[in-house]
Amino acid sequence: MRNRLIVAWLVLFLLVLVGCGGKNGPTLNDGQGQGGSGNGCGTGLADFYVATDGNDNWSGTLDAPNSDNSDGPFASPDRARRAVQGEPGGKHVVMIRGGNYFLSAPLVFSASDSGSATSPISYENYPCETPVISGGTPITGWKNTSGNVWTAQLSSSSFQNFEALFYNGERRYRPRTTLAGNLYNAGPVYQSSSSANCAFETGGQWQCFDRFHFNSNDVATNYHSLALGDVEILDFEVWTMSRMRLQSVDAGNRIAYLTGPTIQGPVNGFITGHRYLIENVKEALTQPGQWYLDRCTNPPACTSSSGMWTLTYLAKENETPAKDSVIVPQQAQLILATNLQYVTFTGIVFSHDNWMPPVTGYGDAQGIPTVTAALSFTGSSNITLDGCTISHTQGWGVEFEGNGSASTTDNQVLNSALFDLGAGGIRIGSWPNGNTTDASVAQHTLVQNNVIAGGGRVQPTGIGTGIWVGDSHHNTITHNEVYDFYSGAIGVGFQYGIAGGAGLAHDNMVSYNLVHDLGQGVTSDMGGIYFASSATTGNQVLNNVVHDVTHNWQDSDGYGGHGIYFDQGTSNVVARNNLVYRTSSAGFFNNLSDNTNDIYPQNNLVDNNIFALGDPHTIQRGGDNPSSFSFTRNISYFDLGKPQGGNWSCYDVGGSGQPVPCSTRFVLDHNLYWNTTGKAPTFITTDPTTHEETSYTLAQWQVLGEDMHSQNLDPMFANPSGDDYTLSPGSPALNLGFVPFDPSLAGRTTQTLTVPAVPAAFPLQLMDPTAF
Repeated sequence: MRNRLIVAWLVLFLLVLVGCGGKNGPTLNDGQGQGGSGNGCGTGLADFYVATDGNDNWSGTLDAPNSDNSDGPFASPDRARRAVQGEPGGKHVVMIRGGNYFLSAPLVFSASDSGSATSPISYENYPCETPVISGGTPITGWKNTSGNVWTAQLSSSSFQNFEALFYNGERRYRPRTTLAGNLYNAGPVYQSSSSANCAFETGGQWQCFDRFHFNSNDVATNYHSLALGDVEILDFEVWTMSRMRLQSVDAGNRIAYLTGPTIQGPVNGFITGHRYLIENVKEALTQPGQWYLDRCTNPPACTSSSGMWTLTYLAKENETPAKDSVIVPQQAQLILATNLQYVTFTGIVFSHDNWMPPVTGYGDAQGIPTVTAALSFTGSSNITLDGCTISHTQGWGVEFEGNGSASTTDNQVLNSALFDLGAGGIRIGSWPNGNTTDASVAQHTLVQNNVIAGGGRVQPTGIGTGIWVGDSHHNTITHNEVYDFYSGAIGVGFQYGIAGGAGLAHDNMVSYNLVHDLGQGVTSDMGGIYFASSATTGNQVLNNVVHDVTHNWQDSDGYGGHGIYFDQGTSNVVARNNLVYRTSSAGFFNNLSDNTNDIYPQNNLVDNNIFALGDPHTIQRGGDNPSSFSFTRNISYFDLGKPQGGNWSCYDVGGSGQPVPCSTRFVLDHNLYWNTTGKAPTFITTDPTTHEETSYTLAQWQVLGEDMHSQNLDPMFANPSGDDYTLSPGSPALNLGFVPFDPSLAGRTTQTLTVPAVPAAFPLQLMDPTAF
């Protein structure tokens, strides 16, 4: 596989211009945009209006100031909210005119801001105009101090600390000590007794998670503002990346100390040979497009951040910060809604939340569960986001979460664009905690016809961070396009194993989604579509297209770039009519039933799918349990790989330990296998006599009761080198009962909103499609 990857050490800070409003995608604009009569847009009819030239002391019932400037629209969205709240009953429409609305505090909605089924409330854009609700603040007062160096003075009493800057709608990055590559850990630090941050025993020693050994001179002792915790360590673990803060450096023993620990466990911490980056280093500020916020107000000690800060920006060619738009995030979140009902947001752009890792750093867990969302709806129902854009976030885009006291149901995200996301896109439900009930969790959510791209720019990890569904049921995720994430695209469940009880992620539909260009060599152990739904029922994966999933190859032990991934305990899921191609690991992976006792049947059904060019294999099996899955009427198309990988033993591991028929462990039949090199496929299982893994020809495999009707023939795809997997007339797959489906139906049904390319946040390792 290494020969099939192009090592693309991308230089950070190469940014792509974000368009404004029209075909290049919505973003911040500096004026009212289009609008009014005479341009084909019409006049917006609403109960209240908001405009950048409005006044919160006016009535808000006019869409523009009147001739004597005595009345007109409101100036702020929150004033319109209060106006609606003050007139209960009736349908209320608030139209927001084009321009930028910089929040001085998050918009807070409660039950008293709700509509009803017969009288919903709508906040929408004025026809043909693009309002932007921003949690940021424009930076002014720039001075050119020398060459391309520009500075602005910010008062600590007026500004919150921030870790992002957007120049003319483009994310710009802070300086790192390595311009385009990585540093590598020399290993964990151990001590002979346990302590608060050294509490995981390994071989009689206690591993510490708030410090690590570094190589040579990789970490300096005298970084500017080190004492303020402003220098960050980005630590790539097994499948997560923790964003920690550097506290001090012991140069003699080559130990870097952090302000707090990562999560303490075998897959976290500072693993020998794994990557890390050092970010926000003033001494590394050398490249055009970089910026640095100097909060040190008592140099050289730099123990105080009270007073005047200096923001420095290195301008690119033809850039003038004094004339251009420079925005930094300030509000932790943009919308905080609790128990809100029957409210729709249409055609509005939401940007610039200010999530930041805490002073002790952020120890990452799978799914990034404690990172906040720019738009948060808790205990809220019948909320709709339609044709909206959520962009330039530091955390998640939007979340719907139950709170146990009010229903969280029938919410929708439709026809919208989410891009340039610090963490993930859409989060539904919470991490399973055993304290919720089927009625109290988020449910019946519709996510349809959205584009979600450029995620993980701050926190890259967590399987399924394009659309993440936790303890939540009866959700429909359909006709979305999710791409350019550093892990998987869509994840459901996150309740692992079966022995501890099933979670609440049941009856979820994931259908007709197009997910691609995932992982990109940044993280390990992912699936384009991922389930960890335990022993629940009713989950389906239908008619999706997954391609170009590449796991981390930058660490020597990286692994797991799968197409469709049923993780530990996932049961009773139907995967049908999916096309999966070009994956750095299995096209389909069915993991074990339970980590403590792998004895539970899962009964997953994988039927009528196309798995092409999975390397090193089409199917991976992770356990010894009975009835793990049925794999029927699928096409396995490969070149250097094999049909199977992983654990294919046929033994009663949890019982007698004796050989059992393979068909009691897994069932394969009516499949079509084809090695493009012409070499006959081989199959693996344990020999019943020697108890060792043995390779079998198809005929020998069939004697064992597997693939009794399957064949080794060319499926006759129309143009697989051009990613066209349409079956030509006369394909032998048709004789095996394969039912053709149309992969072109996956993805968005309409593409009203487009998004720009988002610059890479980390060194990537990309797959070369021409090598397949």
